[in-house]
Amino acid sequence: MFPGYLFAKFVYSTQHRAVESSHGVRGIVRFGERLATLPEHTVMALQSKAGAEELVTIDSSPKIGQPVHIVEGPFQGFEVVVTQVLPAKERVRVLLDFLGRSLEMEVPTGKVLPA
Repeated sequence: MFPGYLFAKFVYSTQHRAVESSHGVRGIVRFGERLATLPEHTVMALQSKAGAEELVTIDSSPKIGQPVHIVEGPFQGFEVVVTQVLPAKERVRVLLDFLGRSLEMEVPTGKVLPA
């Protein structure tokens, strides 16, 4: 219905960098400084008119053993492996090879993307 547009539900404060850096995404639609948002009932109405092939649910939560890239902070660009998911803290514990040593550290979930 809207070629070139993707409607997504996410927590802006913690996930906007991951969304904006996703493959094929040019940016998040804004009106000046205000984010473009849609009420839930509008999205549901659009979904009811769309075919099943147009609806995609993506689980972007990191999984244990999954390689991810750190996208922000002093270790930005490093590829690490998730060793533990800490949902209550919205963080993951990752294994980082740094200066010939393996270090485990916690990183906010919103600051990692699948490798």
